[in-house]
Amino acid sequence: MSDEMPQEPEAPQEPGFQDRPAAPRRRRLTTVLVAGVVLLAVAGGVGFTVVTVRDADRTAATTVWGDAKEPKQQAGRHSGGDLRERLLPVPDGYVPGPDIDEFGNDHVITGQDAVDRFEAGSDDLPARQREARRKAVDKLRLKGLAMRSYASEDDDLVIETRLAEIGNRQVGRDLKDFQSGFLRALGVFKKGPAIKGHRNADCFLAPREGKDGLDLLTCSAYEDDLLVSVTAYGPKSLDTKAVADLLARQLDHISSRGEFV
Repeated sequence: MSDEMPQEPEAPQEPGFQDRPAAPRRRRLTTVLVAGVVLLAVAGGVGFTVVTVRDADRTAATTVWGDAKEPKQQAGRHSGGDLRERLLPVPDGYVPGPDIDEFGNDHVITGQDAVDRFEAGSDDLPARQREARRKAVDKLRLKGLAMRSYASEDDDLVIETRLAEIGNRQVGRDLKDFQSGFLRALGVFKKGPAIKGHRNADCFLAPREGKDGLDLLTCSAYEDDLLVSVTAYGPKSLDTKAVADLLARQLDHISSRGEFV
């Protein structure tokens, strides 16, 4: 067990949406700079580090392409080789969302590239913590990362979903459970909505700064060989029920082996 005590993470900064011109058959949504808490359970103990993560290039407006009348994506049965098929296709009421970091709004990273992406979060840590984090990533036996963003058709909600395919399910589930327990213990995150049919899923609503700040909801779960994380943000009075519904559908989609549910 690590002897180091974690530093309490700063509350997410949530600047408001910017005004933007309307455009026919296009959805335009200004994304925000979001600070999140990334936790790491060290194998064999409960030591951890808290790292502030900020999405890249989140201050510029992003054009979201799509139309409510366009046919939705159709997913085929999962064969074990296509991680993208395990992401929930864009459902009714949503269009493809803003870019996630530098990867666009629908992307998959596999093999060493996925491992490198995970390990990049260690670069600014002290040497001891950096090595511990990388060892823990190795124990996950990470195979790939998939990410997709969704925006509501009325432009008041953005949801980002990330799937991490892992070879060591127990280590991954222990990590997820540890993260949820830590967020509860902090005492600053409100309990989010329950996810129907998925008792291992947890959601937390981050504190808002200022009356014009955005709401931020973060959720985590596991299903099969996947760790699932969802981040949702929008104006005050975030539709947490809609986020919970989309996460439930994502988890059902995974368990159905790629059939669109």
